[in-house]
Amino acid sequence: MRRQMNVEELNELYRSVGRCIWHMQYLEDVLHTFLALKIEIRQPGRVSVEEANILLAKHRRASLGTALGTAEKHKALPEGLLGMPRELKEERDWLVHRSMNQDGEKLYTSEGRSAVFGRIETLMEDRLSVKNLVSAEVEAFCAEHGVSAAKIEAAALQKIAGLKGE
Repeated sequence: MRRQMNVEELNELYRSVGRCIWHMQYLEDVLHTFLALKIEIRQPGRVSVEEANILLAKHRRASLGTALGTAEKHKALPEGLLGMPRELKEERDWLVHRSMNQDGEKLYTSEGRSAVFGRIETLMEDRLSVKNLVSAEVEAFCAEHGVSAAKIEAAALQKIAGLKGE
């Protein structure tokens, strides 16, 4: 049976899209961080904290496609991992640029709504999975250079405390 989405379904669609995009940005951020560390900074103390922040900001301005190109060019990610973000980029491009036109009509049937919502949920879960894999690469890189996970966590908690005004 065909019908328009109700208010709750529409709100869930918008929440799902927003949540998925936000998680995409987490993946992109950890990838940009990894590239700044591995390609630019390379060793603790090689650049000042200010220079490191400038390099990180430069990487964060890059699109996902550019970051993936940089990772490929410098062979920064293990071969098996490099393909995963590429696949997710295609799905991200669908969500951000094409989902409304390609799949908007599907939202008028129960099966179509289920398929679109499922695709968005799968994309978000895949993002989280790949983000965790790239995060593990960041942690391994830092550990190889004598920076402990505890030190990284302490710095993150300090930054969060500052954001909260503590």
